Amino acid sequence: MQRTRETGFVVAACALALVAGCGDDGGATSETGTVQVFVEPEDTIPEGLEPGTGEENIADGWRVTYERFLVTVGNVRAARSDAEETLGDPSVFVLDLKNAPATRYVIAEFEGVSAVRWDRFGFDLPNAREGVKALPPTTDADVALMVEGGYSVFFEGVIEKEGGESCPPPGDACVPAERVRFSWGLSAGTSFDDCATEDGLTGFNVPTSGTIAVKPTIHGDHWFFNNITAGVELTKRHAQYIADSDLDRDGETTIEELKRVNAADVFGAEYNLAGALGGPIETAYDYVVAQARTLGDFQGDGECPTREVLP
Repeated sequence: MQRTRETGFVVAACALALVAGCGDDGGATSETGTVQVFVEPEDTIPEGLEPGTGEENIADGWRVTYERFLVTVGNVRAARSDAEETLGDPSVFVLDLKNAPATRYVIAEFEGVSAVRWDRFGFDLPNAREGVKALPPTTDADVALMVEGGYSVFFEGVIEKEGGESCPPPGDACVPAERVRFSWGLSAGTSFDDCATEDGLTGFNVPTSGTIAVKPTIHGDHWFFNNITAGVELTKRHAQYIADSDLDRDGETTIEELKRVNAADVFGAEYNLAGALGGPIETAYDYVVAQARTLGDFQGDGECPTREVLP
């Protein structure tokens, strides 16, 4: 492996030599193109979620608005099953997805890449460490927050519902709660591999003398799902558990409160919480962390089904 001074990207030796020609050995080709890796937010992050009966609405009547949404993302990689060629860049970034630029964030670019199908792609949402980078408009304060907490994701916002109530477990009287805040930082580092488009096409195809945009997509609605998805998002979305987990009824549900709430007390029969990466779901906090380990998607709504917990 070699690091190029001009780009800082790690590219397999054969990929770097393609312009000079690797011949047919190992499946290489003299035709090449460029790969740009963009990180983009799903629309739910800048736009929030509306109540309703649609596929992406909040079914129990709450409106969700994010005020801040930060992720740690990087270590992009790609490979071919038919040849010993790999691409990789270990750089890691903290990115402000609430205020992502219209052009999104380009976190890696590979030039001189074989113009064939690269059927294996992956990336990480790791826990932030010293040395992570930022791209504008992400601020130094954003980076400091993520590194200090060791977070893979941090988000804050509100749920709102006219006539909303908070019914703290185990069976206390409900109280009016039309607006409940949340501000949650999670150390839920996860790797995402074998990424495929929504129609199941793995990886990406590099065009000859052209550029392919490869887009890890970060979703903002998974902690409202009534199941733990590992594939197609066949799910309903609910937010009532956030209001019910406000144990002191002060209008904000904290991480500490989530840790004190038994999952069985706020997730009813409409939930299926099996299949969580990292262990069983015993508390509301466990549920939120488990969902944070599913946030990394591909090319919009495609999935990255191979996931592992990162330290």
